[in-house]
Amino acid sequence: MVDSLTRIPAPEPATEEAGTKLSDLDFIAFDVETTGLSAIACKLVELSAVRFRLSGGEMEIFSHLINPECEIPPEVTRIHGITDQMVKDALTNKEVIPLFLQFVGKRPCVLVAHNAPFDVGFLKVAVARLGIEVPPITVVDTLNLSRCLVDGVVDYKLKTLAQHFEVVDGDYHRALADSHHVRHIFGKIMAANPELSTLEQLCDFNCLITLTEQESAVEPTGEVAQHVNVLKAAIGGKQQLKMIYIGNGPPPRSGRLITPIAVLENRGNHYLTAFCHQLDAERTFRIDRIKSLQVYS
Repeated sequence: MVDSLTRIPAPEPATEEAGTKLSDLDFIAFDVETTGLSAIACKLVELSAVRFRLSGGEMEIFSHLINPECEIPPEVTRIHGITDQMVKDALTNKEVIPLFLQFVGKRPCVLVAHNAPFDVGFLKVAVARLGIEVPPITVVDTLNLSRCLVDGVVDYKLKTLAQHFEVVDGDYHRALADSHHVRHIFGKIMAANPELSTLEQLCDFNCLITLTEQESAVEPTGEVAQHVNVLKAAIGGKQQLKMIYIGNGPPPRSGRLITPIAVLENRGNHYLTAFCHQLDAERTFRIDRIKSLQVYS
């Protein structure tokens, strides 16, 4: 199990002072491929990124397949083409996420993604599960940006925009290929709108979020809040807990032994990621379904 809070060299947020020139910034277009749509229930299977400047020049590439330590559903493999065989010897989330944050943190930058809340959601959960602290890095969402600034397209999907801007066609639904598409699309939009020269001007298009932003964060209340406090104390103290959990099966007769890893919030619900000693595997639990928690000694 990892520590509840691991401090590593991390990226600094882009300067938010008036007049932050886009021409002075490093951008990192990134994309993820996953085992499904839920950032809580599903895992990363690929994370790629391209560091670039709007003026061009040399790029830096980051790309890793990730072993999700679970099976990839066949219907998801049909979309991105990543199989269990491809990732069985790959690095795990525990290894890839710190590498990615070190890549991002080499110099201050702004991240760029298409439908950024999806990619950011998975990245935030992956970071939280490792207990890694990151600063509020700015993220540009090219989906919202293109909806405001691009006309003459039937929709705003990544492939549609790439074809609209006559970006060299290539693979889609693979993280590195899509990162390059995002890079090209963002560059084309900025080139077509030279009056947009600062980061602050992009705020008008509802396309900026931050890596640590809690867009829909809901504070826990009642029994959930009590459980959250116990869980956070156990994580900080590296304690094991005896938990009675009401799942989809028959009511439990006795508690299960867990080692809590992280407390997460998503769309108003609170979750616990923990190592379940009964199943000998990491699992995620809804905290509102926890009946009781007791420190195990």
